[in-house]
Amino acid sequence: MLVSSCGGGKKNVDPFETLTKQIDSLTVGHDTLQGEAPVVEEIVPATADESFADFFYNFASDEHFQRSRVKFPISYYKGEQVVRMAKNEWIYDPMFSREPVYTVLFDKEEDMEMEKDTAVHSVQVDWIYLKERKVKRYYFERVSDCWYLEAINKEKLASDANGREDFFDFYNHFVNDSIFQLERLHRPLSFVTVDPEDEFQILETTLDEGQWFSFRPPMLKERLTNVHYGQKEMPGTNQKIIEFKGFGNGFSNTLYFEYHGGKWILMKFEDLSD
Repeated sequence: MLVSSCGGGKKNVDPFETLTKQIDSLTVGHDTLQGEAPVVEEIVPATADESFADFFYNFASDEHFQRSRVKFPISYYKGEQVVRMAKNEWIYDPMFSREPVYTVLFDKEEDMEMEKDTAVHSVQVDWIYLKERKVKRYYFERVSDCWYLEAINKEKLASDANGREDFFDFYNHFVNDSIFQLERLHRPLSFVTVDPEDEFQILETTLDEGQWFSFRPPMLKERLTNVHYGQKEMPGTNQKIIEFKGFGNGFSNTLYFEYHGGKWILMKFEDLSD
């Protein structure tokens, strides 16, 4: 058995705002976590904590590593109820590592750069259940250069309070009804992709309806995921960006939606997969 060290060892009202503050103010100090260094059974790459993406890949795909990076007893909030889960009660959670793609949502393009920020110390990962209109959120904190899962919360998904078409209701309809999907495509639909003859060049063109249905990404129909790197969720936003990413395989598609005339419209499709 090895004792790991992180460097070389193995909508107007956000329903999660209060919980986020509670977690940020936990009294467990960094020294306490260091003094309770987790025991792991396998050696993981020294780069496991270089970025949240590196950590999360190992956390979701390696059962032993995952167990070593959960702060037990972990609090699981379900509405008004709180369950404290001990280590022997934890069941391996592959998160979305077994899904064909996962998604990250943004309200503006500038925030997309936050994914590359290695200084971030707090990240939340969501499962968004579209039909149930619920969100299961995992709270990760970086302590002494190591990432840990510190809490889980399941709450109702907030609705647009301004009487507008709710984006998640729209998206659920969009991905499950091809006729509705066709109605909500901008004409022409902008398309950005890598030049097949020169991978260092970007092509900007348009797609017709038939081409969209041929090239569209594998859109998740029952639920979405989201990774909060610090991007703001802006009530009343007129833009939604959904990144579709492969889990460690270089797949990268992005859909750009805009709110016009009381409706959400798909304006641009981007395929920059490796």
